[in-house]
Amino acid sequence: ISTLLGISSAVVDNVPLVQASINMFGTTAPTDDPLWQLVALAAGTGGSILPVGSIAGVTLMTIEGVGFLWYCRRVSLWAALGFAAGLAVYQLQTSMSA
Repeated sequence: ISTLLGISSAVVDNVPLVQASINMFGTTAPTDDPLWQLVALAAGTGGSILPVGSIAGVTLMTIEGVGFLWYCRRVSLWAALGFAAGLAVYQLQTSMSA
């Protein structure tokens, strides 16, 4: 679910997506549950896959005049790899601490 949240965060602002996950899981998962760490990681890094998914991407496009396609060609792949690596490292850390 967190992976889908992260990928969705590339298209939609991550704040409403995190709020939706809080509404879905807030009553079943305690505040210190590892789920919330994973939600924050996925929404935060997934938002950078496309420039419209993060305020940093939108700011880069506005201030530096970077186009959407330029961003997609030069940054999106690296952001997607970082997203996948972050999730993999998180899962590895979680499995090692259990």
